Order: sequence, then C-alpha cells, then structure tokens
Amino acid sequence: REVKNDTFHDWLRDPAEGAELVTSVCTGSTILAAAGLLDGRRATTNKDAFAWATSFGAKVDWQRQARWVEDVKFFTASGVSAGMDMSLAVIARLFGTDMAEQVTVWAEYDWHRDPAWDPFAKIHGLV
Repeated sequence: REVKNDTFHDWLRDPAEGAELVTSVCTGSTILAAAGLLDGRRATTNKDAFAWATSFGAKVDWQRQARWVEDVKFFTASGVSAGMDMSLAVIARLFGTDMAEQVTVWAEYDWHRDPAWDPFAKIHGLV
C-alpha cells in the first residue's frame, strides 16, 4: 500500500536524505525507489517479486543477482535472510568486522559475506 502513498514518500525523503545510512529488506527497496531515493543508484529487492518491485524504480540500477547491495549510504537486501547478512555488513562498516563476527557468534548465525552470492536469482529466472 505504501509504495503508492505520495504523502508517505514526501515524508520519507527528508529523514532519508539526512541519515547516515538507509537500509531496506526485501521489497522495502520498492518504497525507497518509489520515493525517488534510489534514482541513479544500484539496489536489489526480493527475487520472487522482482518484476513487480522494480516496476516502481525506472531510474534505479536494479541488480538482478545480489544478496544485498551497498551504494554509498543505501543498503538494500533481497530477502529476509539476506537482510541478516546485510545487517552484519552494516555492523562491520559501523563498528568493524570483529564486532560483526562477534554478533554472528552471539546469534549462532552463518554469515554469507559475499553480497554477490545469490542462488535465488537463478531459481527465479533472473540470470
């Protein structure tokens, strides 16, 4: 619903422009794209919803095969588990790799560190 909410998009632009980082998981990148925040940037979204999601961002350089994408201050993840990996990349950027690795131990999580590792792009016929 919010992908077509111009009032929400207008509100979102100000905090996003002033933020140190802007992150989204799954089709959340669609809202950022619809608000124009990803224009001229690389981004990704959920692979199962890729055709629908990318239809809201003609000026976005949509990455068909990417677990997550980092473009300056914008981080977009393709799905929920990819969002976990992206979150660890954000932690590493802000607090260092040692801290991100410690978080994986605390969470008992196997971190996929390669943002290009995306088997779901093939499953959904995107590559």
